[in-house]
Amino acid sequence: MKTIQVIAPAKVNLFLGVGPKREDGFHRVDTVMHTLALHDRLTVTHLEVGDHVKLEERWSREQPIRQTELEVHPGDGLTVHTHCVWMDGIIPEDVPSEKNLATKAVYALAKKLGRAEDEYFRISIEKHIPSRAGMGGGSSDAAAALVAACYFWDVDINSEPVIETAHELGADVCFFLQGGCAVLTGKGEEVASHIKPRHDSVVVIRPDEGVSTKRAYDKFDEDPFYAQDDMIQQIAALESADQAPLFNNLEPAAQSLLDDLSEIHEWLENAEETKGTLMCGSGSAIFAICDSTSDATAVVGRARLKGWWARSTMFSPIGAAKIPDSAMRW
Repeated sequence: MKTIQVIAPAKVNLFLGVGPKREDGFHRVDTVMHTLALHDRLTVTHLEVGDHVKLEERWSREQPIRQTELEVHPGDGLTVHTHCVWMDGIIPEDVPSEKNLATKAVYALAKKLGRAEDEYFRISIEKHIPSRAGMGGGSSDAAAALVAACYFWDVDINSEPVIETAHELGADVCFFLQGGCAVLTGKGEEVASHIKPRHDSVVVIRPDEGVSTKRAYDKFDEDPFYAQDDMIQQIAALESADQAPLFNNLEPAAQSLLDDLSEIHEWLENAEETKGTLMCGSGSAIFAICDSTSDATAVVGRARLKGWWARSTMFSPIGAAKIPDSAMRW
């Protein structure tokens, strides 16, 4: 039995250009994604036949620590169980283990590799990234679960089975395996290039409600407007994240579904400490760029007084990654 911890960073889209639908029913998407220092933390325990352990776990901030007894027997096959501990005032969501992308990631990679060993993965996700916010929390958790599985199974994270599995899990998962800043195309899952990341401070604000990605795209399709060809060419030629124009043509559609988005965007745009504001992905979080940590902290303080969920963070060059054993915390 061994336990490791893996970080799963959040992301923002500095540029999100949703194009026309393709023949396969997906939209063409040209985007610039950037990871943030804000991250979920996965604690992953791996057991093999003969292992028997009692774990102490907390399933929410409000609940007491509970003991869980685990044991693996011959013939059990692969078992994966994931639960979330919701932090930082994020409203908890009831996500069954079998529907969590982290669970699906381990099962999918095992199938891709043809593994038939008797083993158990226990995944506890400390959630700092809000859901339905356009920040890629679920996809990043899936990438982190792949990192953990690769560690325990001695598989190269850059090998073809892992990359294929990441593609099958979702458009953002491959990106999170590398992190930093990347230009993506196709349906938003093909990494065209990795570019020099930014290092600014960032404020993120999320209203109480989320935005369904499907509803945002459906609303967009009612009256679409696409990024101009010269903007797409500009994105394809980027060498540095700070050259990317802040653009998201899904934002008007999302704003029509959730009034708070317009209010938050305008409020952030008018704050004297910010120098660029944009919705994260398909929403509902809004981010703003600041020159310093003190500026970001000041904006967050005022946002919380208005009753909004708000966090300060920074752009980061890091993707999903195992935390060194010496730096693990409990």
